[in-house]
Amino acid sequence: MRRHVLGPLMGALEAGRMEAQTLAEPVMRVDVPAPTKDKPQSKLWFAHGNWWAWLPVRGGSSVWRRTEAGWRRQEDPDGALRGLPGQADVWAGGDSVRAVLVEPKRLAVAGLRWDAGASRYMAAGAAEFDPGGETETATIARDGAGRDWIAYNAGRRMWVRASGKSWTGPIEVSREEASEDDICAVTALPGGIGVIWSDQAHDAVYFRRHRDGARPEQWEEIEVIEQGGKTADDHINIAALGNGELFVATKNSVDRVGAPQQVLRVRDAKGRWTNRPYAVMTEREQPTRPIVQLAQDGGRLFLLHTIGLRGQRPARSVIVCQSTRAAELSLDGGRKTLIDAGAAVNNVTGSKARLPRQAPWIVLASDDEGRVYEGRLEG
Repeated sequence: MRRHVLGPLMGALEAGRMEAQTLAEPVMRVDVPAPTKDKPQSKLWFAHGNWWAWLPVRGGSSVWRRTEAGWRRQEDPDGALRGLPGQADVWAGGDSVRAVLVEPKRLAVAGLRWDAGASRYMAAGAAEFDPGGETETATIARDGAGRDWIAYNAGRRMWVRASGKSWTGPIEVSREEASEDDICAVTALPGGIGVIWSDQAHDAVYFRRHRDGARPEQWEEIEVIEQGGKTADDHINIAALGNGELFVATKNSVDRVGAPQQVLRVRDAKGRWTNRPYAVMTEREQPTRPIVQLAQDGGRLFLLHTIGLRGQRPARSVIVCQSTRAAELSLDGGRKTLIDAGAAVNNVTGSKARLPRQAPWIVLASDDEGRVYEGRLEG
């Protein structure tokens, strides 16, 4: 295995043609396929001078540390994570880390605490939940009052649970049944949290807010972010600024050559939404699974997604990236191929927090053989 630092791969997909470039090599491997999924989840965080990753393994999940010698699995949490669901979305702050862990009919929230003397994370307890139906994915966020929230889909509806002396029961935030394919994601806001979800049954994308101090079941009215024109699909990934601005990378269901396949949905500090389509499908390229990352100062936005190279056998896909000033949101600029392994690489994942000032800016992606690849964003 090559050392862990993989610089940005500088080839580009331009005019339906791939330029020659060095292929990426894996920085780690686990024993389950597609370990960096799912679409709204963030599996990376930066703390205590290192990048960390929380990835599924057979029979549980695993915590990894990026070191000078490469990515290394941390054995201390293994026992506590064995037997729990594996697919993780991570919230990190200070010396505390919490992740919501997902299987189709199981949810769990597991914690880590930093042991400064030993310079390592130790397991800090777990709680399990029955989602009450089939669930595709779940996410976690912490509000301004220090309460953790998880959001997930089950039975064609969107649900949350909130922490306290004990976790609440399920609270529905949707009002109508979506499709079986729809999902939601939770994010922190000034003075509260918000949940965004897709509803392909009603061709809409929705948002709903909860304010700190209100009862867990007391939510504001549902907002329509956009409706009509095949705007909804089950791809949602969120980056947030501290003033309430949200940048939400989503996919639509247009699925037509010559049309944009993705929409950046932007909420300004006053709560107003705008929708910006991007990433056109071509005869050769099919964009999918977008995520968004923010630089530490909030000035630069990175949009990343998979490009499926249509008609290739065996299947091949790459991870591409474009950046823009957050204040300008120019979505027509150039893009770069960030990860190309010569195979089907998918499910790019990053961090909920803004990218750190004094560390490389990285993301991970994976293939169906459990190989994990690293790409580095440019400032």
